[in-house]
Amino acid sequence: MKTDELKIILEKHQKWLNNDGGERADLRYADLSYTDLRDADLRDADLRDADLRGSDLRGADLSGADLRYADLSGADLRYADLNGADLRDADLSGADLSRADLRYADLSDAKGLVKVMGVVPGNYYWKRFDAGLNNEGYQFKVGLNELRPGEVFADDERVLCSYPGFHFASRTWCAVNYPERPLEALIRIPEDAQINEPWATDGKASADKIEILKVYDTVTGEDVTDKFKD
Repeated sequence: MKTDELKIILEKHQKWLNNDGGERADLRYADLSYTDLRDADLRDADLRDADLRGSDLRGADLSGADLRYADLSGADLRYADLNGADLRDADLSGADLSRADLRYADLSDAKGLVKVMGVVPGNYYWKRFDAGLNNEGYQFKVGLNELRPGEVFADDERVLCSYPGFHFASRTWCAVNYPERPLEALIRIPEDAQINEPWATDGKASADKIEILKVYDTVTGEDVTDKFKD
């Protein structure tokens, strides 16, 4: 699709969104491969069967958009708003969904979705804590930690950083994202744990239970595990 043609369609679509005349963007079967659509307002647009391979959709608003059968392979969808978008049968092979908003999106039969971390029960990960081994209102201890009675684990893979659930990541990710937290722990995910690794992960996942094995002072590197044993 020519740049000028696309610009006119987007301008008319914006007017349609603002109830100022115009018309809804009809981009069915459009060739938008490798197109710069950063921050584009494509709310409720019709993008069925569109070719969006390798397109730059960082920060684009695609909430409510119809993307059925669209080819989004290799597309950059970081921070894109896909809330309520229809992605049934879309091809997302190699697409970057980091921090995208996928709440209420329909991902039925979407192709190519890949778990970035590939969390496996029984494996070891890391988590950082505030003083006293506290985090998000929970008091943790060395050993098994579970959700409070009555809490239901948030396992919707479309939602980033959902609660209830205990978040964890790699050691380096924790250090970069939570440098101010004074404690870090080596944790194991129990074999019977429920796990949620969102499709739009920013580098962490969550589980309904974690086992804390070792606790370290992030400043000195000292092993302070004994301070937090029962």
